[in-house]
Amino acid sequence: MTYSIVITTFDKRFNEFLIPLIQSIKRERPEVEIIITANGSARANFNDGYRSALLAFLATQYNCFPIVFPNFQSLAKMWNRGILTASYDRVLVLNDDLRIPSENEGDFFAAFEQALHRQPGTFKINGSFSHYVIEKRELIDVGFFDERLLGLGEEDGDFFWRYHEKFGKEIPSITLPNIDNINSDIADDGYTKGIRTAAKFNRDYIKNVKYKEVLLGGYRGMFDKRVKKQVADELQYPYELFYRENKERV
Repeated sequence: MTYSIVITTFDKRFNEFLIPLIQSIKRERPEVEIIITANGSARANFNDGYRSALLAFLATQYNCFPIVFPNFQSLAKMWNRGILTASYDRVLVLNDDLRIPSENEGDFFAAFEQALHRQPGTFKINGSFSHYVIEKRELIDVGFFDERLLGLGEEDGDFFWRYHEKFGKEIPSITLPNIDNINSDIADDGYTKGIRTAAKFNRDYIKNVKYKEVLLGGYRGMFDKRVKKQVADELQYPYELFYRENKERV
């Protein structure tokens, strides 16, 4: 196996979404490493029953490793921490509200692994960041997902924009069959929503602070209009490159 899988999740999607997704993965690729990043609640204590059920379920699944946040964290942080934890340089990052139809599980993974072989680096699947592959060195070069986006939303568009800024090209998209994006509206109750489950804070920060709309120049990417960046990016996880270059010397 030459890749890891990261799945972001939270308590309200455990039984309906997370369990079937992991089971479908493990039926076809029992050896694959899965990192689960489980979020806490924004305005409530962590669901202790969920914690117990999550750990009990993952204990029955080979090569699955949980990262549990007691308090609510941004999707950007959950992605970053999951990717950093993964053993392999190429990581398939999945939302929890995805379904691989049982009759097509093998077909999806065969097609995905062929695409992984053909397409180097980072790519989206079916045009969406609900399922994408990240290459760790490219993540370091572009800069990690911006953890100043304290909720959910805009972290993908921001990374897409910065990827183009860094490499002068867009993140490619690979079309793969037999994976359904349910786009569930089930969300944590504790943060202020903007569009659907996205946090209003994230939208406001992107539109009013980090970027500004321009008529000339700039770049649109995944945003509504062409923009220029007006707030510099902070260096996140500055020692990760040192770790990669020296870990074999320990």
